[in-house]
Amino acid sequence: MPTICNCAKLHLCIAVFLVAGCAPKAVKIARDEAKTVYEIQKPITVRTSRDDNRPDWTKRTTYEEDGNIYFTGGFLNGSDYAVTLRCANAEALKTAVQSVSQFVRSEFTEYVQGSNIGPGGIERYVEDGIATFSHNVHIQGLRQSQLYYEEFFSPQGMHSGFHVWVKLEMSKADYLKARTDMLRRLREIFAEEGQPEAKHKAEQLLEELKSGVDNV
Repeated sequence: MPTICNCAKLHLCIAVFLVAGCAPKAVKIARDEAKTVYEIQKPITVRTSRDDNRPDWTKRTTYEEDGNIYFTGGFLNGSDYAVTLRCANAEALKTAVQSVSQFVRSEFTEYVQGSNIGPGGIERYVEDGIATFSHNVHIQGLRQSQLYYEEFFSPQGMHSGFHVWVKLEMSKADYLKARTDMLRRLREIFAEEGQPEAKHKAEQLLEELKSGVDNV
C-alpha cells in the first residue's frame, strides 16, 4: 500500500507532466494572440509613390521649367480649408527661403572671420539675407500658379479635413533679381562690419548673377 509520501510524489510527477505537456500549446496560443493583435494594430498602407495619383508637381520642392522657378509646399490634416490653404502657401514660401538660406551658408561660412565665428555668427548674415530675399520675392512677381486639395472624412473624429498643396511661380529673371538684391544687402553689411573677404565674395557672386540676369 503506497505511503502518503509516495502518493505526493506521484501527484507531483503527474502535475509536472501535465504542465510540461500543456506548455508548448500555451506558448503557441499566446504567440498566435500576439500576432493577431499586431496585425490588427499594424498601420495600413493606403498609398505608395508607385500608385500615388496626385499631380507630379506636389512631389517636387524646387525646380526650374520653361524659364520659371517653382516652389511647392503642402499642409496635411487641416480642419479648415482656408487656413490650410494659407499654411500650404507658407510652406511653399519657406521652400524658397530655405534654398536661399542654404546658398548664403554654403557661400559665406568660410569667409566670415574673427569674433563672428560661433553662436550667432554666420546665422546673423543668413537672417539678413533671408529677410531681404523674402521682401523682394513678394514684390517681384511671386504668385500662386497651381493648387491641389483633397477633402477627407475622419470616422474617428467625425469631421472633415483637408490636404492642400500649393505651387508658387516666379520668372527666373525675377528670382535672380531677388538674389542680386540680397547679395547687395549682404555686401553692405560685410563692408560695415569689417569683413573684407566676405564682401569680396559677395561682389564676385553679384557679377555672376548679373551675367545670369543678362542672359535670361
